[in-house]
Amino acid sequence: MNFEIFKMNIEKLQFLLLVLIATVLPYWNLYSYLFSHLVIILFISILITNNSNAILFLKNKTILSLSGFIVFTYVSFLWSPAENVFNEEYFQNFDRFKYYFLLIPGIYFSSLTLVKIERLLLVMALASSYTAIIYYLNAFSITSIYSFQFSGNSEFFMHYLVQNFFLLTSSIYFYVKSFDEFKKKEHKKMFVFILLTLFFVISMFIDPKTTGRLMLVAFIPVFILIPLLYMKKWNAILAFILSIFISGVFVLNNEKIQHGLDVVEVAISEGKYTGSWGHRLGFSIVGYKIFKENPIIGRGISDTYPQVLKFAKENPVYFIGDGNRHFHNEHINLLVQVGLVGYSLFLLFIYKLFQINLKNKTIKYLNISFIIMFLVLMLGEHYLWFKTCTAYFSMWVGIVLLYQKKEKESLESTGK
Repeated sequence: MNFEIFKMNIEKLQFLLLVLIATVLPYWNLYSYLFSHLVIILFISILITNNSNAILFLKNKTILSLSGFIVFTYVSFLWSPAENVFNEEYFQNFDRFKYYFLLIPGIYFSSLTLVKIERLLLVMALASSYTAIIYYLNAFSITSIYSFQFSGNSEFFMHYLVQNFFLLTSSIYFYVKSFDEFKKKEHKKMFVFILLTLFFVISMFIDPKTTGRLMLVAFIPVFILIPLLYMKKWNAILAFILSIFISGVFVLNNEKIQHGLDVVEVAISEGKYTGSWGHRLGFSIVGYKIFKENPIIGRGISDTYPQVLKFAKENPVYFIGDGNRHFHNEHINLLVQVGLVGYSLFLLFIYKLFQINLKNKTIKYLNISFIIMFLVLMLGEHYLWFKTCTAYFSMWVGIVLLYQKKEKESLESTGK
């Protein structure tokens, strides 16, 4: 009896740990001090209480493909041309994936019920509220709190790209939930979720010192797709046409987006790779040229940065106006590091994650939305490099797999 009480307390602790992990992810200072400890405690707790079949977990095709991609990435030092393969670049790349092997099983083997998983998702969506509030206060000159990496005064915020990433996930969550409540004819809840969607979406653009252009590009496909998933055929077609029209009008009338397109046109026609979009195009060209040198298995994760530095000296035109030496494109970064083999393993994992079929339409559509969001964001930045973002992604993978398992258990218990 005492052990059963102890086990129940441990199971309550697991939910609390996951709530804390979700809460700290958007904030660098909290993340750097607490994340690893919370994940390790969670993992130890599942070793104490878990009665599930670990073999089934290890045979899961989503887990196998993800593990294959990460392991291939780790061992790519074997063919790296770098003189010192265990260099700073290697350990930076190693560090961004290492908690996948603790956090995903920590979630999958936890005792969370379907209801608690849904509550956890709400916590994850609300976790970035502090960021949104600060953005609004900054916009009205009430506060002046910015990322320390850009001469800001707050170590709580790591990077505006990271903060906007979490604001975008919150926006998508409440956007999907608003349609879910509309389908259920829960109009009061729907109205609340629409307001929360607007609250988070606007927060990405209201602060003049941050930019949400990449977030907008990632949000538009979700904005168009989700209504179609909830509507009947002809209503969906009408909504699709209307969404394309609204999105087109917005893009054509948005000064920042038009400026970005003009910069890209100048870069292509005149070879001036300046501005936010121009230097990204230049870096993409650099990445493609380096990729062609080792297209099958890549250069390995120990020798990408030195090669970019070498390329910058020989071809400075592509690096005008940006002291950074990375591709601003995670797809290209993966192709350069691990080639077509490693990138194919990554896409296989994405495909298997996309294939997961859930009875709960909300989480199913959230899964589709987050996959689209992440793939689009990777076109404009190295989001698998930001530890907090990749931790969020691994957390989402664990939650989807757990929800699938719990749904199956629920159906089996009811004999359906």
